[in-house]
Amino acid sequence: MRTGLFLAVSTGAAIAARLASAQCGAVFSFPDFSSTSGLTLVGDADTLDNRLRLTRTEQGGAGAAWYTVSKAELNSGFRTSFRFAIQNGTADGFAFVIQDDAADAIGTDGSGIGYAAIPRSVAIEFDTFIFSEEFQGMHVSVQTDGPSGNSNADAFSLAHAFLPDSVTDGTFRDVKIEYTPGVLYVWLDGEPLLFCPLDLDTLDGGSSLFPDCAWVGFTAGAGGATADQLIESWSFTDWSDVTECVGPTPLTFDGPGFTPETGDRVVFRSTLTGTGPLTYVWRKEDIDLNDDSRILGSRSEIMIIDPFIPADAGSYQFGAGNQCAGYGIGSIEVGIRCPGDLNDDTIVDDADFLEFLPAYNALVVPEADKRCDWNGDRLVDDADFLLFLPYYEQLICP
Repeated sequence: MRTGLFLAVSTGAAIAARLASAQCGAVFSFPDFSSTSGLTLVGDADTLDNRLRLTRTEQGGAGAAWYTVSKAELNSGFRTSFRFAIQNGTADGFAFVIQDDAADAIGTDGSGIGYAAIPRSVAIEFDTFIFSEEFQGMHVSVQTDGPSGNSNADAFSLAHAFLPDSVTDGTFRDVKIEYTPGVLYVWLDGEPLLFCPLDLDTLDGGSSLFPDCAWVGFTAGAGGATADQLIESWSFTDWSDVTECVGPTPLTFDGPGFTPETGDRVVFRSTLTGTGPLTYVWRKEDIDLNDDSRILGSRSEIMIIDPFIPADAGSYQFGAGNQCAGYGIGSIEVGIRCPGDLNDDTIVDDADFLEFLPAYNALVVPEADKRCDWNGDRLVDDADFLLFLPYYEQLICP
C-alpha cells in the first residue's frame, strides 16, 4: 500500500543535481564476451569461449579488464551484477574494482589479486586462497587505503564475510553489488552475503575518493596456485541515464512461509521496480532493524535472520524510497514454534528439561542443539537456561 514518504531519502537533492549535470556515466551490459569492444584488457586477461578470463591455469600473474568507454559516476550510487566461476584450481582470487588511477591500471599478482598497489581504489575482493596473514578462510572483503596504493592486508578491510567452500567448484555463480551512500551490499546467488558501511565521499581524509568519476572493472591474481578465473556476463548502472524519476512499486513481499522454530534461518524477501538509487529498510513493530551478528540485509530487498530466536516473533514491515517517492509495504506476522517444547508434545516439562541438558553441557552450537540457544549467541549457557525457565514453569505451550 502507498503511504507517502515512508523513509527519508537523504541523497535525493544531491542525486537530482548530479544526474542533471554529470559529465560522465556508465550504463552497460555484456550478456557475454563474444566481443570485448568497450573493454581494455590488461596483463593476463583474455577471453575463452565467449567468457572473460582474468587468470589461467598453470600460469601465475595478474589480469585486469576495465570498461573504458566512459568513467562511472559513483558517488550517487551504483548497481552491478555478474556471473563468475573459478575452474581448474583455486588461484588467489578476483575483485570488482573501482579506481581513478588509469584506464590500464593493474596491481600485484598472487595474493595482491591484481588490485593491490592501485591508488585511489576500492576493491570488493573474492579471495579464494588462504594465507596466514589474511582472514582464515575464503572470503569476500571490501578493501581500500583511500588515495594511497590499495592493499589486500586485513588491516585495510572495511568489512568481510566468509565464502562457502563450494565457491571454487567450477560452478557459475551470480553476484550483485549495490551501493547507496552509506551502505554497500554484496549478494551471492540471490541472497545477501556482506554488509559494509561505506561512504565514498569520506575516503580521502573526509573528502570524496572519486570527486569526478572512476573506472570500473575486474582484476585477478595467481601465484604458485592457479586457476581459470572467468566472468561470463556483466552489467552495470550508475543511474546516470535516469531522466525521469519513477517511484518504487512493490512486486512481491513475503516472509518465511512457515512457522520457524528457535535456531532456524529465516528469509524475508521483497522485489520492486523504480528508478535508482533506491533505499530500503526492514522494520519490526515499526522500529527500524539494523544489521548485526544475526541480521543481514536490513537495508536491502532481502533480509536474513539466523538464528531466529523467540524475541524475533512479531510483525515485520518493509519500506523503500528514492528521490521522488517512498512506500511502506504491508506487514507480515511471524510466529515461532513453542520454544521450550523440545520433544514436540505440546507440553514443556521434565522431558524437555532432559532434552535441554545435553545442549547445556555441549555449550557451543553446534554440537549443542540450536533450539536451546534462545538468545542467539551460538552458546547454550546460563543465559539460555534463564530464558528456558518461564516456558518450563508455564507447562502448556501457548
